[in-house]
Amino acid sequence: MSEEKKHQCDCEHEHDEHCDCGCEDMDEDVVMLEDEDGNEIPFYHIATLERDGKEYAVLQQADDEEPVLEIFELQEVEEGEEFYYNFLPIDDELYDALHQQLMEEVEAMSDEECDDPDCDCHHCDDK
Repeated sequence: MSEEKKHQCDCEHEHDEHCDCGCEDMDEDVVMLEDEDGNEIPFYHIATLERDGKEYAVLQQADDEEPVLEIFELQEVEEGEEFYYNFLPIDDELYDALHQQLMEEVEAMSDEECDDPDCDCHHCDDK
């Protein structure tokens, strides 16, 4: 996986007109990545983690029947006035440490009280 495509539409159409670019159907939490062959693959953005001054994206392939978390180092790239991210692979040891960090953050969040009356979170079941 090499780089994230920005979630902006360059089709120049008003989206109340007929436009088949598909950008109005794009979920905010979906990131399109390109593989080595240039194929676009949709991923759900699960979380962004920070460790040792670097940022890491936790993603899950959107059309994968067996969900697996993928973690990539984020490298911000600037070309002219445009910014995008390269998604760099990480080693197994760092993956394990970041996965553990994610699980600890999820656990800490589930221990917090939720103020949203419409929340369907599992930690709100006892309200």
